[in-house]
Amino acid sequence: MTSEKDVKLVLSVAVVLFIVGVLCYAAFPIKSPKIPNRIQYRSATGHALFEHIEHNTGYDVECLECHHHHAEDLEDEELLACGACHPQEAGKASDPEVCNECHDEEYYEDTEMMGRMDATHNQCKTCHAGIGAGPIECAECHLL
Repeated sequence: MTSEKDVKLVLSVAVVLFIVGVLCYAAFPIKSPKIPNRIQYRSATGHALFEHIEHNTGYDVECLECHHHHAEDLEDEELLACGACHPQEAGKASDPEVCNECHDEEYYEDTEMMGRMDATHNQCKTCHAGIGAGPIECAECHLL
């Protein structure tokens, strides 16, 4: 039989290990990678999962093929997500300061910025149709 003293010792060690584990988890969080592995686009028609790292390294797609409105001399870390320029809904004002980083105001002055959904669909479908591979139909990307 185990004594009451042994049970208290085991419980004490378990509590100490638990506390140390929680402190280590909080003190040393996992850092996000510079290049995201996956991006999930949430939609009422079904979420679409974009395999970012697979396109970048597996298919050898260069960053500037998708992040197309950036100066050629920018580093990969400086590339912006689509939503930085393209608002969630078409016609909604985006942050003009972001636009001014790459464009003169005259470039977009009378232009309605394409919404993120339209820009993403256009980018993906155009590329996939151009290479004759990859999903083009709605249900091939949007999974309920």
